[in-house]
Parts: sequence; C-alpha cells; structure tokens
Amino acid sequence: MSSDDTSIRTVVVPGTIDERGRKERAEPSAESLLATRYRVQRRIGKGGMGEVMAARDEQVGRDVAIKRMRAADPSERAIHRFVREAAIQGRLEHPAIVPVHEIGKDSDGLPFFAMKKLTGTTLQKILIDGDTEKFPLQRVLRAFAEVCLAVEFAHVRSVVHRDLKPDNIMLGDFGEVYVLDWGVAKIIGDDDDGEFSDVDSSGGSGELATAAGTTIGTPGYMAPEQVRGLRDIDGRADIYTLGCLLFEILSGEPLHPRGYEGLQSALLRDDNRPSLRAPGRNIPPELDVICAHATRPDREVRIQTARELGDRVQRYLDGDRDLAQRRMLAREHLERARAAFATSDVDEQQHGVAMREAGAALALDPSLAGAAELVGRLMLEPPKTTPREVEQAIYRDDVRGAKVNALAGMTAVLAGLLFMPMLYWMAPSGTPHLTALIGIMIVMGLVSLWNYKTRQPRTGLVVIGNAIIVAVIARSFSPILIAPGMAAVLAMAMVFTPRFSWLGSGITVTGAMSGAVLLPWMLERLGLITKTMVIESGGVLFRAPAIGGEELPILIVGALYVVGLIAGAAVSADIIRTRTRTAHHKLLMQAWQLRQLVPARAG
Repeated sequence: MSSDDTSIRTVVVPGTIDERGRKERAEPSAESLLATRYRVQRRIGKGGMGEVMAARDEQVGRDVAIKRMRAADPSERAIHRFVREAAIQGRLEHPAIVPVHEIGKDSDGLPFFAMKKLTGTTLQKILIDGDTEKFPLQRVLRAFAEVCLAVEFAHVRSVVHRDLKPDNIMLGDFGEVYVLDWGVAKIIGDDDDGEFSDVDSSGGSGELATAAGTTIGTPGYMAPEQVRGLRDIDGRADIYTLGCLLFEILSGEPLHPRGYEGLQSALLRDDNRPSLRAPGRNIPPELDVICAHATRPDREVRIQTARELGDRVQRYLDGDRDLAQRRMLAREHLERARAAFATSDVDEQQHGVAMREAGAALALDPSLAGAAELVGRLMLEPPKTTPREVEQAIYRDDVRGAKVNALAGMTAVLAGLLFMPMLYWMAPSGTPHLTALIGIMIVMGLVSLWNYKTRQPRTGLVVIGNAIIVAVIARSFSPILIAPGMAAVLAMAMVFTPRFSWLGSGITVTGAMSGAVLLPWMLERLGLITKTMVIESGGVLFRAPAIGGEELPILIVGALYVVGLIAGAAVSADIIRTRTRTAHHKLLMQAWQLRQLVPARAG
C-alpha cells in the first residue's frame, strides 16, 4: 500500500453524498459496524481494490487499521477475493502476521476488516535508505529468519503467500517483524486461479503487482514456476522469493529487474550468488551458498522448506560457520592470488588483485599458510612499476618536504640578514658587494615564501638563486677563501630537498655550485675583473674586496663564519640521519609484523 495523507473524518454519515458523488443509504444497516463502532481518522494506504484507514475502536479503546473496498460497484468476485484475504490472514495466528480483529460490512454493504495498526519501517525503505546504524545487517538478517518462520507457519496450514517482496515485510519499532498483504495468497488444493484473472499487471512497487492470468506475483520476485503459470504452486515458490529478498539484503540490489525483464531473468538466470554481483561487500560464504541454494530455478533441488532456510540463516547468526566451505573458498582465493601475482610484473593492477585475493583467503582460513606467506611476499616485494596512487602519495610527501625546507630557507635568509651588520663592520666603506648580497638574499626569501605557500614548489629557482649567492660571495671574499664551504653546505641542503624539475638533480646542483665558485676565478685569471688571489713565492695573498679595515672585526666575523658553517653542515646531516633512521625503523617493524603472519616452521 502506498502512503496517503488525505484526512477523512468519518466514513458514513446518513443522508450525505460521499467523495464519488454517490448518494448513501439514509439509514445504516444493522451490519454497519464501521459507522457505529469505529471512528475513522485518515487514510494511510491504498491499493488496487482497497484502502487502509487509521481508526479508533471506540468499544475497546484501541487504535486499529481498517481495510475497506474502494470500488463504487465491485463485482461479486472482487468482494469474495477481499473477504478471502481477511479470512486467510485471520486464521494465521502468528506474531509475524497481522491479526484480524473483526470482519464486517459498511452501510453500503461493502466488506471491511479491522486489524492491528502497525508502526515500523518496510524492508523496501530500509534497503533504499541503507541506514546501517539503525538497521545493521545482523538485525535485518534476524528479521529475515523470523519472516521465514512466519511463512513456514502459513505453509504448514496450506497457505502460500505468492507475493512476498520488500514492500510486504515490515520491521516494527519495538523489534516486531510482520509479513503483510495476503491478498493473492493461495490455499493449496484450491483451484483459485480464476479469481485473479483481472488483477493489475503493472509490476510497480507499492501497488498490487500481479501479472494477468494465472501468472500471479510481482515481476522480479516471482519463482520460475510462477512465471510459467503452473497450477501446482506450493511453498517452494515462497522460498525462491525469500531467496530473492536475501540476495537483495546481502548485495544491496535486486536479483532480477522489474517488469517483463524480471520475468525473463527468473527463467534464464541460474547462478544467483550475491558475492558475484557485489564482490566488494565481503558477503559471508555461508550466506552466499544459502542464497544460491534458495533461488535454484528447479524447485526440486531448491531449499525445500522455509524453516530450513530460516534455520540456516539463524545458525550463521549464532556463529555456526561452515569450516569446510570456508576452506574450499580460501583455496580458490589463494589460487587466484597466485595467478595474479605471477602476472603482476607486466600488469601493476594484478598486484592489487593478488593482495585482495590473498587477504580474502587468509580471512576465510587463517591456518592456510600459503595465504599468509603470499601476503608477506606481496608486502615485501612491491610491483616493478610504481602504482599511480603511490606516485601521488610520494608527490604529496615531496611537497611537504619542500615546504619544510622552504621554511628552513626563510629562517636562513633571516639569519643572514641579521648577520649583515657584522659583514659591514669588517667591510671597507662604500663596497657594493654586500648590497648585492642583501638584494639576492631578499629575493631568495621571497622564493622560499612562495614555495612554502604554493602547492607546486619551484625548487629550480632555489638552485639558481643559491648559485648567484655563492657567486657574489666568491667575488666578495675570493673564490677559494669562503665560497667553497658555503657552496658545499648549500649543495647538500638542495640535493636533500625533493626535486620537481631537472634543476634539482645532483649533477645540476654540483655544476651550478661549482660554476658559481669557479666562474669568478676564471674571470680573474682572464683579467676581466680584478684579482682577489695572488700567488707569490712565499704563499698565497688574498685581497678580498669586501674585507677591509681593522683586524678585530675580521677575526670575529671569520670565527663566527667557521662555527656557523660547521654547525649548519652538522645540523643538516643530523636531520637527514634522523629521518633516514626513522624510515628504516618503520620498514623493519613492518617487515617483522608481516613475518608474524607466516607460521614458524620447525627445523
């Protein structure tokens, strides 16, 4: 039944005209319990030939649901079918079958029956919403097992539902479970096919979805024998439909499509394992086998009773696992894992397939040593080509490393600028070299700030800028005096910075730093600039243009330079050593943990 919020205050008021414009009888008959005992409130559902109303039983003082006929002038067959539904539902006294309180007639002489008013959620809504917190799989499976027992109860009393579907299963707000809508139920032994020859065949959800003629049920949930219109339908048709419901619960999608395609699928489809449809949902093998066994096209090899189906699901919920089945499936997963691993050198995706299959084998049978050993090998022997996800992770890590080094670069520039007054202290007045050095350092600070803020660092600019700094220092303090040590420390820092272009390679950095030191020296040798170094018989005489004045400043600055250069190299090396040791420690710990997966071998 589909929901409808239309409010109806009363059902019959003598002497009034109803919503169809039909004149009601002036006086209700003696049989009109609907008008005298029940206070009808609103419509809560409707179907092909009936509607369900919320009402209040004034005699007992309880809320009820009343199902009554909608047709203005129903046929005798329709009335018989309506009363038949109430009688079948009423005689099935089971906690999961809605009890019928009373059957009567309204003032028009049309039948109605009063039944328990339900509050809850249909299985259809649960499957659509996918709310696993409110309705976890364990709860839904327990409800499914109870539905199986209710259907078995009906079968023992020779009643076949014939229209089980998610719309007709309700989970109550307080743990109840109900099987709804027994309107097309079959009493075994009765030839009732003619009663349903005129029912709707729309195949929709929420309405009575029954194909014309003797093909009775909802396309997509009908057993093959129902699709064929066989007359000897029995309880095994309901078992097939229950298997379809279990398939949908496990896989998250219907076994068969709706409409005509669903009828064809029921006749042609044979392998009905939900694990094949939804491999990523980790469907337990026991339930996978149960589902396939319940939906066999041949009813002779299908699960034979609803109780057996419910009991097998309940045994799984109670923790009873089919160890032999799990071991067999584990071996199958292991074989697929080995086949994928054998081809992983030429197809990187096969490495992931092998990992998943080996993990599945290990989960199914932890004692399967071959699976544990293969998982260990897969973890310790990466594929020959780097997977794209790993490349992206490495790139993100490189960006983080470049940002750390950019922050260190900004700190170094700030320290250098703070050191500039010391250089001016020992420099001759008016020297342009320190001004040039300050300018390039400010530019390098801005480059480091850019690399720290951006998502795509430009480390090539760092190499070029540092080479210019070394060249200025080489010219200012003589190429052989100070520049080589500074170039060595900068080169080490740049090589350990993640590179994002060819300028960051070790060869390029070596060439840039060497050229920054040797180029000023070559220009001096060629006589293009003044010499800062003169070789005499008594030794080497340095005439650095950025050094002059009194002896004390030169000695102090020189001492600070030596300490700073050594400390900078030592700190950089210590950071690198710590990072390397930490990474190596992680790898060794991971390898040890993986070795624990492989059982120790004696001898």
